[in-house]
Amino acid sequence: MDVEEAIINRRTIRRYKQEEIPIDILKKLINSGRLAPAGMNYQAIEYIIVRLKEMRDKVFPYLSWAGALPPSERTPELNRQPTAYIIVLWNKDIKNKSLADIGAAIENILLTAIKYGLGSCWMGSINREKIREIFKIPSNYDIAYIISLGYPDEKSKVEPYSGSFNYWKDEEGMHVPKRSLDDVIFKIY
Repeated sequence: MDVEEAIINRRTIRRYKQEEIPIDILKKLINSGRLAPAGMNYQAIEYIIVRLKEMRDKVFPYLSWAGALPPSERTPELNRQPTAYIIVLWNKDIKNKSLADIGAAIENILLTAIKYGLGSCWMGSINREKIREIFKIPSNYDIAYIISLGYPDEKSKVEPYSGSFNYWKDEEGMHVPKRSLDDVIFKIY
């Protein structure tokens, strides 16, 4: 799969098969994040890999899932929860926080996950203080985001935008409206 195919096929996945992800693959994802562009080449992003079930179980209650869906359809069922997480940290001792640096690193991770057949969900609605407590993260680190990972146990597809950005779920899987290419090109000179 080339880069363009990975971009086109990458969709958020929130339900996973309960198959462990090998540590070498998780390290490859981190390596892709590490190689992302960073302003002035200050490399202030660090990561926590969460693989152990007991630690995943501690993280899970402090994550919010799929805000556009009704509560009964948001949270992955017990047997479909992530089999790994990557916690994305910002080391404030190196540089003031840059959302551009963080976004570039995370997108590299998400696209690399596709290569290994993994689904992912970039999560910002998280209880950062509880996550800090669980992993004893020092105060000189900001907890930026969490990426949930696993082998997909749901499908997600792009739908034409028709007046609402809200995604929906049915028996076929997740449906995610996206504006057309012509709608997002403001002008061509």
